[in-house]
Amino acid sequence: MSCPIGSSTYRIRPGDTFNSIARAFNVTAEDLILLNPFADPEDLRVGQIICIGQVNRPPAPCESGNYYVVRRGDSIYSIAKTFSLTAEDIFAANPRLSENLFIGQVLCIPQNPVRLEFRVNLSSKILSVYQNGTLIKEYPVAIGKDSTPTPQGTFTIINKQLNPGGPYGTRWLGLSKKGYGIHGTNAPESIGTAASNGCIRMYNSDIEELFDITNTGTVVRIFP
Repeated sequence: MSCPIGSSTYRIRPGDTFNSIARAFNVTAEDLILLNPFADPEDLRVGQIICIGQVNRPPAPCESGNYYVVRRGDSIYSIAKTFSLTAEDIFAANPRLSENLFIGQVLCIPQNPVRLEFRVNLSSKILSVYQNGTLIKEYPVAIGKDSTPTPQGTFTIINKQLNPGGPYGTRWLGLSKKGYGIHGTNAPESIGTAASNGCIRMYNSDIEELFDITNTGTVVRIFP
């Protein structure tokens, strides 16, 4: 069974109802009904697969502007550890949040002391991630073509967007250079080449990983 992006699958257990499932996953019964039009709420069968998620509902307001998308195996405590926060910090930034997370759920991450720096080498077409001056990860990227080159200089991440779609793929990190950003792509074969209109393109799986650890204000240095 294939569920919409941002939702996950769940196998019905004895005693389950849409109301009890909704409470367990911090969604509404209406969400479940809309996500599962072929499931009869009055006749759920043990072993039946349904989709769990929220429908057409934007993330809660997030003062920090930093969002995290829950992945398989995540818990409140593992997410807090990733960002050098406490579970209490996560709960405080996400009113009504329960410990029962679902894949694709969007959480607000409050500002934290972990500061990264991105360095984009245009020649090698590599984006390097540094933490406290130490290289921790590298990603292949696509850069601007000759007619629309990627701007050089030092910029910051000023906004984050989930699922911008089309040529921007699944995530967008906007730069302080107006009109430019780091984003996913619907043309993965272009990674490693000079093909964009000036933005930095990444594989969707890579930008999703980068998106989750990036704060607004992160420094991005782009050099030849």
